[in-house]
Amino acid sequence: MPDQPDEVAGLERRPAELGQELSRVGDVRQGSPFMAWLLVIVALGFVVNVLSDRHLYSDSFYDLYSGRYILRHGIPHWNVVTVMSHGAPWIDQQWLAQVLYYGAWAVGGYPAVAVLSALLVTSGFAVLALLMLRRGVPPTRMVAWTAAAMIVCSGNMVIRAQSFAYPLITLTLWLILADSRVPRLRARTWLVVPVLVIWANTHGSVLVGAAFVGLYAGYRIVAALLRRDRRPVPGYLALGAVAAVSVLCTPYGTGVIRYYARVKDVTPALTRDIQEWSPPNPLNPVSWGFFALVVATAIAVMVAWRRGARPDPVLAAAALALLGLALTAARNQVWFGFGGSLLAADTLARSSAGRVPVLSRAFGWVTAGVLATAALAGLGVLATAPDRQFESLVPRRAVDTAAALAARDPAARVLGDDWSGSPMLWLHPAMFGRVGFDARLEQYSPAQIDAYADFLGVDGRAWQRIMHGYDIVVVSRQHRLLASALARLPGWRVVYSDRDGLVIERAGWL
Repeated sequence: MPDQPDEVAGLERRPAELGQELSRVGDVRQGSPFMAWLLVIVALGFVVNVLSDRHLYSDSFYDLYSGRYILRHGIPHWNVVTVMSHGAPWIDQQWLAQVLYYGAWAVGGYPAVAVLSALLVTSGFAVLALLMLRRGVPPTRMVAWTAAAMIVCSGNMVIRAQSFAYPLITLTLWLILADSRVPRLRARTWLVVPVLVIWANTHGSVLVGAAFVGLYAGYRIVAALLRRDRRPVPGYLALGAVAAVSVLCTPYGTGVIRYYARVKDVTPALTRDIQEWSPPNPLNPVSWGFFALVVATAIAVMVAWRRGARPDPVLAAAALALLGLALTAARNQVWFGFGGSLLAADTLARSSAGRVPVLSRAFGWVTAGVLATAALAGLGVLATAPDRQFESLVPRRAVDTAAALAARDPAARVLGDDWSGSPMLWLHPAMFGRVGFDARLEQYSPAQIDAYADFLGVDGRAWQRIMHGYDIVVVSRQHRLLASALARLPGWRVVYSDRDGLVIERAGWL
């Protein structure tokens, strides 16, 4: 009888191994009910999100006014929003996320937007927790490693289009890893295609998901050819091709490629000027969780290795790829939060599924009850929060004053900082086309981004050069140095000032 491929032989051995694994997990579940711990992680995720979603940020306002514009005017193709890029092509890759956010606002105001974002992010951690349980990770260990992922992501849970990517990346990982355990392409693996299509219309990180699927398909093709088994090859060729095409399944078709090319062109400037686009820094508290998870994952894999267990090769490759991506920019740390925690939990479960703390059923349900109560209380806090709570980071009165001044002269242009430009466009739609910058950084040239960063940081002798051509400037007091410098700037006068913001106007512009 010819030798069987290692993959098929492994499948024949797997029922006995799986039975032993489930038996060990079952023993743990007798002491620690997995449903209770799943509820713990879902409630904990929602509570953590409530803390982030009480405020709107620049990206939040951008999503809202873009969603409003799309529903009133259709999919945008040319920029009509800001002065600095007026008339330039506008490829709004995140259009679906923006429409859904604005739809939530139309139904329930800011609280509905916050709840939608919280549910999206929490669902990502819920899918991660279920995937861990599915792969034999004991419930208490699942809670610990999912909580570690939450810590890594804690600085990126704000209301913005990225929230939609949390459940989509975990679903993609689930489908790929499930398929890797069988000798040929499963029919249900094709579910990754609608996942990628939704992702392609909500957030640019779809490139990560599409790359995963494409690389995985390539791996399976090579593995099949090495086994001299060509039967799986056509299916995986089709899967890889469809994954690539799914990125183009947007209202812009192949035109969306220009969006990604534009982001690539301005990335060096963003890396220089914006912290979240810079590589993770051990001195930055936002990155502490990331570096801690890197170390913890390495230790977990080494411990399991010494006990004779080897990490899943597909999962290990995905985690390493996500680590490499995270080291390029702090904004990508969140993706390693999912991959790294899953790799650590899964590898340890392969080596010592029974060597975990066994907590009583009562403790599990009590913990779940406490956190569920906190989650419900958080939901109540969001539902009853006034608009001023969500807008509390915005210099609202200064923004209103600047808009009122601009209304006196239709030709007046307003330069706002990152805490006032996008909020003004949401709060005062008549300011479309009259505000200097907004959150769509890919719309601007590297020189414009550098000049804007110099202005915000009062950096260099010509930091105020970006103000040329503007009649009104509004900034938040969060830029204390900038506010102080503007208040003393020759040729300008202060027309409004409070503890939150400052408005100045060019002397004699009216």
